[in-house]
Amino acid sequence: MTLPPIDFFVHTWSFRFRLLHDPDFTIFDLLDRAVADGNSGIGLNINGPHYRFLGGDTPEHIRLVAEALRERGLDCDIETSSTNPRHLTKLLDLAVALGAKHLRTYTKHEGPRAQVLDATIRDLVEIGPVAADRGVPVLLENHEEFTGVEVARILEAVDHPSVLALYDYGNSMMLGEDPLDALEAMLPWTRKAHMKDHVVMHGMVCGVPTGEGVLPIAEITRRLLEAGMTRIAFENVWSYTCPFQPREDGLPREESGPIFAPHEDPQDPAFFLPDVMGEVERDPARVIELEAASYQRASAKVNAILAELTEGRA
Repeated sequence: MTLPPIDFFVHTWSFRFRLLHDPDFTIFDLLDRAVADGNSGIGLNINGPHYRFLGGDTPEHIRLVAEALRERGLDCDIETSSTNPRHLTKLLDLAVALGAKHLRTYTKHEGPRAQVLDATIRDLVEIGPVAADRGVPVLLENHEEFTGVEVARILEAVDHPSVLALYDYGNSMMLGEDPLDALEAMLPWTRKAHMKDHVVMHGMVCGVPTGEGVLPIAEITRRLLEAGMTRIAFENVWSYTCPFQPREDGLPREESGPIFAPHEDPQDPAFFLPDVMGEVERDPARVIELEAASYQRASAKVNAILAELTEGRA
């Protein structure tokens, strides 16, 4: 079976340290890098002051970024957090201004699980018609709060064609859910994916160069493509960490098998750098160099995986 070509996006998270700590590297430089690396688009994480990785929140800056995207022929999605309808309405308007095609979010509600689920559903029911009016679907991610099974239950309850899902390759690990099980649950609603890689080290989930961890990158990608889902963002999460969370969807927690087996830290800083935030304070230039090395290693692995898949050999 020959699989369809991928609409491959570079994600701002792959360059988060450079975007934050190198004043000479702007969003416009990243757009040029996206084109040079052969990407179809860019995934813009805009959480934080002044829309963080967008580089500014003034109408003039937003107009310049929108123009730069069009000039380079790049597609765009934006990403935020919180299901608060007022917040999402504001971000849907930003998506329209940028020409973005989707708005990713995840819940920020806290408390007993049943209340969090109910509040998230109420929010998304309210925002569905607004998203439809703007022509920009809201995508709920299996972030660090919900299993894929719970995301599917939420979207089934919301039941709106403009409220769908973003599947993350690795986030289900934190909740003791196999990534392939999360994908199976979410696939009917999934319109985009975050490709990344993880291992279990130091008693938590750790981000490593994509293709060098334990996630079944090729198998997940193949299943997405076979289902007709081709929009994938390359989110290289080098040195990201997340503690394990309780699984509360009523299904048994996965704790065995190669994905959840503890991984020995190879003491290779371009694979994983403990206390990366402390190192940013001490030597941001070193962190930026390591981030770039990790990205290059991951790109080589990912390109090989994608070439095999799209040529029908996997």
